Amino acid sequence: MHTRDEPFVLSETDSYLVIYKPPGLATAPLKAGEQNNLLFWCIKRFPEVGMISGKKPIEGGLLHRLDTDTNGLVLFARTQAAYDSLLIQQDRGDFIKRYHAWCKRCKDEEIGSLSGFPPPPYTLDEALQMPLTISSPFRPYGPGRKQVRPVLLGPALLSKHKEITLDQGKPYITILRSVERDDNNPSIYMFDVEITRGFRHQIRCHLAWFGFPIIGDPLYNPQCRQENCERRLLALQAWAFEFLDPLTGNPVRYELSSSTETGGMV
Repeated sequence: MHTRDEPFVLSETDSYLVIYKPPGLATAPLKAGEQNNLLFWCIKRFPEVGMISGKKPIEGGLLHRLDTDTNGLVLFARTQAAYDSLLIQQDRGDFIKRYHAWCKRCKDEEIGSLSGFPPPPYTLDEALQMPLTISSPFRPYGPGRKQVRPVLLGPALLSKHKEITLDQGKPYITILRSVERDDNNPSIYMFDVEITRGFRHQIRCHLAWFGFPIIGDPLYNPQCRQENCERRLLALQAWAFEFLDPLTGNPVRYELSSSTETGGMV
């Protein structure tokens, strides 16, 4: 995985912007006035993004977030009409996001050390049969509710226990499209992951649930208890997404090249 230390504009149209977010930079502020985030960087160069009425008053034309430690592509609307169109696409599942996740397979004793997880519906070997769909609601977990955990409850139980789940118990779906093993280190697996509706730590939690935590993840990788993962790069990259152009209605796709120095629409 190649990254850059600073944001850059991958593509610019009259309706939207595709911007690369480096690892360690927050996508959006938690409160008004914060400057160390990608949204501030974007509005400083494209003020119209801040004029859009978004999901929250401080988020402007931001369409989706990446975790602070995740790097990759983020989409911003430049007009209200484009924002409204793209938001509808997100709601109906037409905005598809692709990630690369580099993982190390857990040992049995390491899997057992991940507390709060229900038994996964697949074994480790079954999890390597591609494509694989992982679906669950989430609940908050751990000190300060900094993590999430999958919830395995049927529809009848979910209706009675929505208070223990996030987002009213709605399931979030993670699709593992393919997997490759590193030629130089066969213990490392690279998953090509697809999501539409995204939730905080969704991919990180789902992969850890199946025994393939992401390398460098201090929250969901038990190997990081023996290593200083605070200084390691989280090996998760939002490398591509596709949606319908809000002006033409035609499908468009953007992706990072192998070096992140170049990229664009394909």
